Amino acid sequence: MTSHLESCKEHSKERVNQLKMVLKRIGEVSENVTVIFGGDTNLRDQEVTKLGGLPSGVCDVWEYLGKPEHCRYTWDTKTNNNKKARYFCRLRFDRVLLRPAKQGAQITPQHMDLIGLEKLDCGRFTSDHWGIHCGFTVQTQTSPATTALH
Repeated sequence: MTSHLESCKEHSKERVNQLKMVLKRIGEVSENVTVIFGGDTNLRDQEVTKLGGLPSGVCDVWEYLGKPEHCRYTWDTKTNNNKKARYFCRLRFDRVLLRPAKQGAQITPQHMDLIGLEKLDCGRFTSDHWGIHCGFTVQTQTSPATTALH
């Protein structure tokens, strides 16, 4: 699943409502199906806290991996000058959420990195946000071997 939630600080109420809809949709999927949601959520941590955190069984992959500092800020006006902002702001707007299946193949996050950190030949970045690249392992119930997914 993916989505782009409402931008800008002043639209917090709408963004929280949109997150509620995303979490509702995740909850509607069969328990035996893994759900991975990723997107430009524009979320601030306090907005997730305002909802009481993520529902049981849903994890924020960045948090699951121990909050690695190298991929914390997906929006960084200090490094990324596409917006030509006259201020420096670093936030974790882009997120990946995981709700593992209760039965069947198990998908486990292994690593996360930021992508799009290099400027294009035109001197600009591909976006004003960094992209997220996650690696997962998949373990089937019939085989103890794991397969890396990217």
